[in-house]
Amino acid sequence: MANTINDIYQSIAEDIFGKIQDEWTEACLYVEYYGDSTKFKGLYAKNENDKPSIQFRIKHTLFDSFEELHEIMTENDSNKWNRAVFNLKPTGEFNIDFSWGQELADEIERLNDE
Repeated sequence: MANTINDIYQSIAEDIFGKIQDEWTEACLYVEYYGDSTKFKGLYAKNENDKPSIQFRIKHTLFDSFEELHEIMTENDSNKWNRAVFNLKPTGEFNIDFSWGQELADEIERLNDE
């Protein structure tokens, strides 16, 4: 694995920048990580006072980025997460929040056992 966490964050931001063709004030990428697949929802806002609500298409390379990020962060069973929200401003400023959803983990385990 050659990438650092910062390299991966940079790649995610570049993918989002590349997909939004309009002027925008904030973008949010919602992620549910299932291990062998990932669910994404990308939204952006055109105006400062609006919440992100305009959908943008997701690049398939984002799966690779989040898979690598998950692998790095959860080494030795630390920093477990299966949900993330990546918030990005046009200035490049970003924030990412990770969380663990037990219901999501239970559903994945149930489906894997079928």
